[in-house]
Amino acid sequence: MVARPHGVHALVAHELVTLAAGFHSSIYLRAGGQTASLRRAVDVLALGLQRGSAVDVWADGLDEGDALAAVVAALTRTSEESGEAPGRKGQS
Repeated sequence: MVARPHGVHALVAHELVTLAAGFHSSIYLRAGGQTASLRRAVDVLALGLQRGSAVDVWADGLDEGDALAAVVAALTRTSEESGEAPGRKGQS
């Protein structure tokens, strides 16, 4: 469920796409019968995710567990502050 106060607007969509780019896995969101890859912000925006929207998140690839954890954390954050999410590729 989306917990961001203003839902998934352009800045949040960009944050999600940037976050996803740090993983080898392909990451997807599904809501309202539509599916979006986290490779394109415009596809994420097309889902129209508002605060409280139910969304399925899945990933396929070598680091899918870390990718899922990072995306879920970004969607369920209750503040609008961006920041480095845990599990980013290249972190020590």
